[in-house]
Amino acid sequence: MKYVWFAFLVPCIVFSQTQAGFDFTKIQSGPYFGVQQGRNIVLELGFEKRIKEVKWKSPNAHAFNVGANYDYKAGVLGADAGYWFRPGRISFTVGAQAAVRSDFDRAMIGFTPTLGYKIWLLHANAGYYFYPKPIPGVITNNLFLQLRLVLSESTKFRNNKR
Repeated sequence: MKYVWFAFLVPCIVFSQTQAGFDFTKIQSGPYFGVQQGRNIVLELGFEKRIKEVKWKSPNAHAFNVGANYDYKAGVLGADAGYWFRPGRISFTVGAQAAVRSDFDRAMIGFTPTLGYKIWLLHANAGYYFYPKPIPGVITNNLFLQLRLVLSESTKFRNNKR
């Protein structure tokens, strides 16, 4: 009897998850809370929109984020806008961020490439901020590790019809 069930279930599973029926995009958006550790500790608050392909072969995910941060030791307020890409289910994320930092008198603009790993709600990144014209006398993070808790407020599904 168990062989009859097995012979019935295997074709049902295979045919119900064909490429046409199992190829959609999941779009999630919501806030994130983060902490960045480098020379100083920086607290972050922002918004992220993730777009994830759900399919059998080569699912990709990418996200756009924008946020504000504060380095209380250096007294620097900042804003970041970034993008990351993950080629596969269990791959590292590769991304970049543009940053603006200000000590309320002067400002500096920077750029950082990032390498990270995202699992469930947590996204850990490592990167190095390049500041072409740093503010004299202000010491903030260049090399950093970052941990973000990304929450989803909104989830939408889109079918990828060919």
